[in-house]
Amino acid sequence: MDRDRSTKVIAIVALCVAVFGLSVGFAAFSNDLTIKSEATVKPNASDFDVNFSSSDTSETDGTVTATSTAGVTAQDATINNATAPTISGIKVEFTEPGQSAKYSFFAHNAGKYNAFLNNVTFKNAKDANTNIACVAAEGTNANMVASACQGISIKVKVGTTTFAEPTPTITSHELPIDQYEPVEVTIEYKTGAARADGDFQVNIGDIVLTYGSVD
Repeated sequence: MDRDRSTKVIAIVALCVAVFGLSVGFAAFSNDLTIKSEATVKPNASDFDVNFSSSDTSETDGTVTATSTAGVTAQDATINNATAPTISGIKVEFTEPGQSAKYSFFAHNAGKYNAFLNNVTFKNAKDANTNIACVAAEGTNANMVASACQGISIKVKVGTTTFAEPTPTITSHELPIDQYEPVEVTIEYKTGAARADGDFQVNIGDIVLTYGSVD
């Protein structure tokens, strides 16, 4: 019995030695394989796409009709997203202070990124250094027009925020992918404003909403 036990022990030791020798033999050699990689991502600029829409269920160019107070004549405006998204033709005829007209439409995020309203720019009217400039018609007193012009205002409401002057820094105003937010443009001849003794033209500069991919 003792002999058998010794034989088993020797056999186990011999096997261990053999395995150890085999392991050392493999560990003695090495070979490095190096993989060098590079990737470039070039996003498509057209994937960022915010447009105007006359509907809040499907993006639609077309006509926007104003709602106005009594005595106001307001022309229909037109949305065109063919190149740079634009709503044009906003034109209102007032007869006295206390009148206003409002155009309501939507901004639609048709792109593949969340969009953030970065700023609202009120550009100068043609041949003027302010957003609103008034020109007296023939026979109308220019001084009276200058006073009445101070009562003319335009403001833009985007979502729940109203802008009545340039706002170069806007934060936390997000328009998620495929979502719509309401836009309102209101032109007003304020109650209690001065009157002129004849017709006058009100020139209003473009208002630009700038959306970006980052806040």
